[in-house]
Amino acid sequence: MNLLKQWKVVFVIILVFAAGAVTGSVGTLGYLKLKFAHGFNSEIKTAREMQELQKELNLTAEQQPKIRAILLDTGHKFEHSFGQAMRESGTNTVESWKLIEKELTPDQRVIFQRRCQKYRDDIKKSFKIELPPE
Repeated sequence: MNLLKQWKVVFVIILVFAAGAVTGSVGTLGYLKLKFAHGFNSEIKTAREMQELQKELNLTAEQQPKIRAILLDTGHKFEHSFGQAMRESGTNTVESWKLIEKELTPDQRVIFQRRCQKYRDDIKKSFKIELPPE
């Protein structure tokens, strides 16, 4: 009975908890997008790795440019592989959309196409990736 009298306090506590959860989720997503973008940049990754290697191994002046070149080359290979995988994933996604559309009614197809376009826009905005045309 006492809890019912203090419903406003309980409501405020729940509201504060929900606001914290939403803020934390939005902040985490923004942080992950930023880390994702920086994680696949060969220049940034090489610089970071060189700092760590220098700190741990005390590389000589002769070793530094050779190791930097190895890291850059590997980074570019990774970027190429990752880009190829993303393009292939995009192609697979668009092909699945075409198959799904065949199973839908005309009204459902309109809704589904809007959904697919929103996904395209989100991918382009978030990751600067263009999906293949339909």
